Amino acid sequence: MFCTVRHILRGLVFASAFASGLALQPALSQTRSATLEFENITFTSADTIRDFVGRHLGDPDLWPYVLELNQIETPTDLKPNDTLKMPVQQVRAADEALQQALNTIQTATAEGAQVFAPVQIGNAVASRETALERRENYKWGEVIDLSDIATLLAQEALEIAIAQRDRSAEAVVSDVQGDVQGRAPAEPRWSGRSLNDILIEFERVRTLSASTTQITFRDLSRLRLNANSNATIQRMRSDPLTGDEVTKVSLVDGDFYAVLNQLSDKTAFEIDVPGIETTTDSSDFWVKNDRSGAKFVNYDEASLEVKQGDTAVVIGENEGVVLNRNGAQTADVLDSPVLRKPDDNEILYSSAVDLGWGGFDGAAGYWIEVARDAGFNEMQVSEWGIAETVFTTPDLPPARYFWRVAALDQLGLPGQWSKPAGFTVRRDNTPPFLTLLAPGDGALFEEPRVIVFGASEPEATVLLNGAPMTLNKDGSFETEVTLNVGENLLRLDATDLAGNQSNLGQTVIYRPAVAVEIAFDPAMPRAGDAFATRSGELVVRAVTTAQPDAPVVVIDASGAVVVQAVTGPQGALSFSVPATSEIQGYQVEIFAPNGKSEGRADFFALRDEMPPEVKLDLPLPKATDDPDLEITGTAGDAVNLTLDGQPIAVTDGAFAIATELQPGINDFDLLATDAVGNVTAVRLQTVYDIDPPVITRAEVTRPEGNAGPITIEVAATDPSGLRKSATYLLEIGGAERDGFLRCDSGAGICRASLPPETGRIQLIEVAVEDYAGNTAFK
Repeated sequence: MFCTVRHILRGLVFASAFASGLALQPALSQTRSATLEFENITFTSADTIRDFVGRHLGDPDLWPYVLELNQIETPTDLKPNDTLKMPVQQVRAADEALQQALNTIQTATAEGAQVFAPVQIGNAVASRETALERRENYKWGEVIDLSDIATLLAQEALEIAIAQRDRSAEAVVSDVQGDVQGRAPAEPRWSGRSLNDILIEFERVRTLSASTTQITFRDLSRLRLNANSNATIQRMRSDPLTGDEVTKVSLVDGDFYAVLNQLSDKTAFEIDVPGIETTTDSSDFWVKNDRSGAKFVNYDEASLEVKQGDTAVVIGENEGVVLNRNGAQTADVLDSPVLRKPDDNEILYSSAVDLGWGGFDGAAGYWIEVARDAGFNEMQVSEWGIAETVFTTPDLPPARYFWRVAALDQLGLPGQWSKPAGFTVRRDNTPPFLTLLAPGDGALFEEPRVIVFGASEPEATVLLNGAPMTLNKDGSFETEVTLNVGENLLRLDATDLAGNQSNLGQTVIYRPAVAVEIAFDPAMPRAGDAFATRSGELVVRAVTTAQPDAPVVVIDASGAVVVQAVTGPQGALSFSVPATSEIQGYQVEIFAPNGKSEGRADFFALRDEMPPEVKLDLPLPKATDDPDLEITGTAGDAVNLTLDGQPIAVTDGAFAIATELQPGINDFDLLATDAVGNVTAVRLQTVYDIDPPVITRAEVTRPEGNAGPITIEVAATDPSGLRKSATYLLEIGGAERDGFLRCDSGAGICRASLPPETGRIQLIEVAVEDYAGNTAFK
């Protein structure tokens, strides 16, 4: 793209130089930007990137370009001692070329180049403005080449102006805003007039609504024709011998103001208003003519004389007159207003600019002008009759502007112009420079206050967590921030004058220096001093006063790390460690994020696979006639003991149970469970018996004959069983014999064998007793 623009402009230079017979300088054959090299410069910790760029390139706003040139994404990625590639020579050469072009353009303009060489000076200005646009895109080579071309074009315009000033008697349209038309003597109708059009004698010029134009004569006298005005250049004469200039302008309708004789005092300027004779020595005046009459205001020390019929008025400095059918009415015009806003030379980032000034009591309105130059030759805005003391311009393109205001009195005469003030409209889409140098993202603090240090552009508005920061002249800032326990977000928002925003954030952590408490879950099974489990791993649960996500390390007795974990919400802690049949010692330790120990606790682990040992103090009786039974004993390490499902209290491992028996067989299940779930089951039984045995048979015999031994046999049954012996009373041949029978409880038979004895035998009585102590007789 640039080659096309440069070749077009270079073609214009060749064309204009060929027409004027000038030889081009060798600079166009080979651009001097091609020999410029980048410099390598070390970035130091004492600088921000903006200060660093401003010191080496003369323009701190080039910092985004330097980062891009060095492929660095953000200022925080830049580290001290980094070597940066810097376009020092390129920027210096580009700015010098721009300044040289501006100086040459201004010199040529002062010599009348707008009149005598409008094409050349117009191309010079266009080339320099294009160079300024290229500078915004960091195209340094193109800036230099375009500026050099602008310098050559302006130099050519200067030479043409100097050569032509004494021969031309033409005028030029030096400014056009809106719809401006002209009509030369040979033209049958009105046609449009553009910038740098040449005007000749008897040519008529008119402006339509919201339009204005400036006509510049050979001696740089200027005539500003305002909206809805119609004038005729009646005469333009030049005496080459004496250098005298004679110009006559006829104002048909509307108004204009004139600034005359800027280069020579051999100039005569005549004003022709129908019905009014004028004689002027003034070089600064305003004239208006419409159906209501004519109005004149003189702003110069030299006088302006007007005559209508027999009425003649000499208008002094800052005086005005209104001439109509009723005669002449003179008045001192109003003083110059004081401009309030924007500040002089203020840089603005809004295309529509709000202007304000001090008012006058009794003023009928105000006249405001905004131009691209301090001489108000390139008018951008001209508004007459503004009622208020504020005005918002239409959208203005980026450039430097000047503005002024005059107050209108009740006669409609404009007062003295205010002192002009300047402002610059700038287009800025680059977010402001913003960096946070301290404390650092993720930094941990044990104190509740921290120093925040950073930098931005000096004109930017910087907020830290919504609070405005006070910036030093270099854009740096420093403040102290109070922290809350836990994570704290430090958010920076920067807004430059153009409304562009940058933001960044860091998170810092405030953890007060405290001793963390660790409390193991009391519900965890214990075996003595150790936490117990049936499996090979012990699950440890605890509550702590630590912050969530605090690092946790568990070591064994040898110091080896067996577990690494973090605390959960509200400081909860859970982890597993190996457990064996031998007691193992462990230590759990909680750390702060910076590695500082905040708390520790020791514990022991045991794998317990042995059920509790249950011992009765006395075994239960096989049978009893007492309905109240007491069972006592010990249950080892049991934590839970039940008898037929009913809980039994265990005190220091001992228990005592009192129960009531039911008649018959009573069975009991005694269950003992330790802390880890090992179980011992004991089956108990006894018989509650209050009935004597039932003797079903009792007999005495001599199985081997009368001479043989005597046998006694008794059959009996009893739920609780028969005692091992029973008693008998026997009569043999009239003599009584007593003794004991041996009982077999399982067979229910009691027997006794006596030696042979003759005589009649008779069983008198047997007594059989059960285990409950009940006795049956027969």
